[in-house]
Amino acid sequence: MIAGVDDISQGGGVPAGWYPDPSGQFTWRWWTGSLWSDFVAPAPVNSFAAITPMQPPLVVLQTSQARLDRFVSTSVWIWVSIGIVGVFASWASVGFYRSEWHWFHAVFHAIRLHQPPPPQPVMPWWSSFLSIVSLGTVALEVIFLIWQHRAANVAKALGYPARHSPGWGVGCWFVPVVNLWMPYQALRDCLPPNHPGVRRLLYAWLLYLVMSSVVGPATIVALIGAPAVGTVLIAVSVILRIAFGVNAYAALSAIAVDHRLAVAKTAPVG
Repeated sequence: MIAGVDDISQGGGVPAGWYPDPSGQFTWRWWTGSLWSDFVAPAPVNSFAAITPMQPPLVVLQTSQARLDRFVSTSVWIWVSIGIVGVFASWASVGFYRSEWHWFHAVFHAIRLHQPPPPQPVMPWWSSFLSIVSLGTVALEVIFLIWQHRAANVAKALGYPARHSPGWGVGCWFVPVVNLWMPYQALRDCLPPNHPGVRRLLYAWLLYLVMSSVVGPATIVALIGAPAVGTVLIAVSVILRIAFGVNAYAALSAIAVDHRLAVAKTAPVG
């Protein structure tokens, strides 16, 4: 048994990692640094062990992830900036939204009277421009998913406890309802338990849900029916996006730094 592990249950200052299960039910159990977790493993896994001839993929995986680390962290702010521009574009398009709302009513009225429908309002020129710009966000999201898959593979090779496989962690983004919580779990699996970055990741995820599921739709509705409330929600949207950017950048950077340091610790000395 590793030195100091005998005193783990008494808080002997042993760092987080895999250690022999004190209950004897499993081979290994994850020690968080302050208490035993529910994560267990039937085979030896140690993120701090020296690389053996069977472990070279760990360095290869981390190097592959590192190629995208900086780009992904920076792209958070690109995504936030595009979102803020979109918020102000919605504000500037309030007249179009109202015309569109009245047009729908006029169309239904014309159908009931068997009359030709009125012409549809013309979208502002910036709406078409933003639609083209939004294609850039799709490219950013694809690169992010590639990075997430690589980061999950590094975490798996390091022996971090995980609830989802790297492939399912990416695929769950596209599954309705499941994508309300599972992507967060998949990203959380990229960090060891009790890592400070997990909290930042949680904050970023909650802000993302609030922005996309609540504030965004409410802003459009308010701009049509209650412009004063819509203006307030525009300001709230901007603040939430900035807060999301701060926390998402910190969380993704934490994953990159943790993996770089963890892999460096496994490198053979001399």
